[in-house]
Amino acid sequence: MIRILLVDDQKVIRQGLKALLEAESDFQIVGLAENGKIGIEIAEQLQPDVVLVDMYMPIVDGAAATKIICQRCPNTKVLLLSSADDDQCIADALSAGAMGYLLKNASSEEVADAIRSVHKGYTQLSPGLLKKVMNRNPSPTGAAPTTANLTSIENQLLELLQAPQSLDISTVNALKAIASTPAEAKKLLPHLKQKLQQQPDHVLAYYILGTLLYEHQHQDKVAQSCWRKGFKQALAQKLSLEGLLLFCRSMYLVNTDEAYTGIKQVIEMQGEQISSTLLGQTAERVFGSSPECLQFLTITWQIKKLQALLDERYPLKSKLDELKVGFATLGSQKKVYSL
Repeated sequence: MIRILLVDDQKVIRQGLKALLEAESDFQIVGLAENGKIGIEIAEQLQPDVVLVDMYMPIVDGAAATKIICQRCPNTKVLLLSSADDDQCIADALSAGAMGYLLKNASSEEVADAIRSVHKGYTQLSPGLLKKVMNRNPSPTGAAPTTANLTSIENQLLELLQAPQSLDISTVNALKAIASTPAEAKKLLPHLKQKLQQQPDHVLAYYILGTLLYEHQHQDKVAQSCWRKGFKQALAQKLSLEGLLLFCRSMYLVNTDEAYTGIKQVIEMQGEQISSTLLGQTAERVFGSSPECLQFLTITWQIKKLQALLDERYPLKSKLDELKVGFATLGSQKKVYSL
């Protein structure tokens, strides 16, 4: 029996694959995951024989998930499933440790055969993909694949992008160390744009692209657009407080009103979940050089807390008012009898 874990961010595809594969007598679906992060956790826990992974997912994409699963689950084989057939995606998947790469237009029989094949240790590619791999950066001297031809800063950037949600002060410092000149920034821009074409919900890529465009290309409006899109994705993916505030700090450089709106959204989403101590420490770490943002955040948080307190007290006050009215009514209706 081949134990299989399915990882795909689309529920209909997860359920469809589960139904199709469970029809095979030698398959057992042991788990379903909606993104790469959850897929990694389940794979570590269950140690399945084969993991079928979607290439493009939020939080952690297919290539990054594959690399981690292969490191932590040495006996597990990974098979990538994707709608993209470009050679870069295939190369990323195989270099991460995947044993195969299937296109989503593959038939159920092809998927089943591929799972059995990778389980035995064979590499499996959809028809036509082998030629793409063979023709990628051909070299008569047998040069090493793509990443070997990249510069040090390009490799550092690609490594940084492995975790889409990893945005904190240390990430910002790492970015500054990678790209400190306009020439270095220019070299990194194509990689970031390609990442966002492949994975349009990649939070960190939006932040880095906006930062490089603002600091080294002086494209303020384009940078603001990148941060705006990244912040929207960060809210949807429930990024850490520090990461969300870093987006607000960046937006403040171009548009203070948009930064303040962002701070309000952060407080609205996390205001009841965080203590004043944690908020203060994180805000000082992020807004140390922007006291206006720090003051605005503090006031917004205080207003949120006061509103919550009023909301708690109002129902009690309303009940007391009802009781007072009831007692008054009862007293007016009381009859006094005399002999």
